[in-house]
Amino acid sequence: MLPAAPGGVLRRAGRRPGDYRGPAMRALMLHGPGDLRLEEVPHPAPGPGEIVVRPEAALTCATDAKMLRAGAHPALGPLPAPLGHELAGTVAAVGDGVAWPRPGDRVVVANSAPCGACPRCLEARPNLCERIVYLTGAFAELVLVPAAIVRRNVIALPDGLAPEPAAMTEPLACAVHAAGRVEAGPGATVLVLGGGVQGQFMTALLARRGCRVLVADPHPERRERALRFGAAGALEAPRDEAAVARARRATPGGRGADAVVEAVGRSETWRIAAALARPGGEVLLHGGCPAGSEVALPTGPLHYEELTLRGSYHHSPSAVREALSLLAGGALPAAELLGAPVGLAEVPALLATAPGEKRPVRLH
Repeated sequence: MLPAAPGGVLRRAGRRPGDYRGPAMRALMLHGPGDLRLEEVPHPAPGPGEIVVRPEAALTCATDAKMLRAGAHPALGPLPAPLGHELAGTVAAVGDGVAWPRPGDRVVVANSAPCGACPRCLEARPNLCERIVYLTGAFAELVLVPAAIVRRNVIALPDGLAPEPAAMTEPLACAVHAAGRVEAGPGATVLVLGGGVQGQFMTALLARRGCRVLVADPHPERRERALRFGAAGALEAPRDEAAVARARRATPGGRGADAVVEAVGRSETWRIAAALARPGGEVLLHGGCPAGSEVALPTGPLHYEELTLRGSYHHSPSAVREALSLLAGGALPAAELLGAPVGLAEVPALLATAPGEKRPVRLH
């Protein structure tokens, strides 16, 4: 297949007999690290239990940028693979055996579905399902949704909710799951490291719980936004020992936070998170680091101060539904996180140069 020419001009991919079941459509296809191409690909036809959705909104995500940089991810199939995983749209076609949704229905599509029967699912940890089915391909004019996701994680778009904020259901669901991993309750001081999308969502969710949330981020506009998302205060990012000491002084008695949430995804920030928790406190490692990353942690606080460290990954069907309910109810100013729309041809450069931005992608 041929890559997009300079300037994002679409080139026609090579065709073989039997490649196409119908007319061609445009889609972004990942071929390897840094190699994301705008191509013509076959129009999808749904098999049994599957549906085809025409996205009304698809959003860029830092995870898409990670996939582009690495050319690999657990959610991706064999390369070349379609990219994009946050979407809301209208059902264009359904396969045999699909009673709902029907063509013309407007839906929110989550990017995975657990099997419901493996040991992890039976432990009520479906985000760790051993046979989880993922979906990528939102950066296209049509998206084929696997049968497992149709059964478990396709939801009607609520009346009155625009498709752009509805497409944020998936990232908010990740934060809903992560917030559920934090034990801190009303009145506790929680320090969130990172004011990106996940940091803002975590701030809003924990503030709704009654926690006193402090957000640390290097960007003034993100610190200001955190206050609108419910933070009680905002700090400079603690990137050295002096800044770590200043952040610690902002906590009650300078002892450290009851809980620290790392929402950056860097090994050095994981280490800093552990340094900012009070004795007996907890640390949630929510930001995903690049593959192969390692972190060195001082053993003293872990042992003598009995810190609790937890990871957080992905979401569950219940978290997806809670996230959509929060968005439909206007529980947080999610639309503030959306930037200006971009075209399909602009997505590769955006993911390479501004990986943290959440931008609607024009698909039609």
